[in-house]
Amino acid sequence: MKNSLKTNIIVDLAMFLAMALTSISGVVIRIIAPLRRVAHEEWVREAASWVLSCGRRLWAEIHLWAGVVTLVLLVVHIALHWRVVDGFFKKHIKSGSWRIVIYLVLFMLLLLSVVPWIWAF
Repeated sequence: MKNSLKTNIIVDLAMFLAMALTSISGVVIRIIAPLRRVAHEEWVREAASWVLSCGRRLWAEIHLWAGVVTLVLLVVHIALHWRVVDGFFKKHIKSGSWRIVIYLVLFMLLLLSVVPWIWAF
């Protein structure tokens, strides 16, 4: 197996796990946490309390950092597959100026995703 293939598999697997953790923690914060207060069934309240036994604040931290890791790995993923992305646009958009516009729009979206995290730290 080539090193680049191993790197791609590791990055993709790590990104999948980070996205799963972001999703799971989001469900815990948004759905399970309120169930502890409003559930009519005792077992639902107990299950919610069990899931939240480590605390809602910890789940929020998990959610935050899993999101940061996902974003970083997404950038790495795009960088590793840049030739594929570039080839796709070269094949489907013949005009070089339109490709530049699309790349600039994608870069601006990336900046909108990354810059708030830079200021947060």
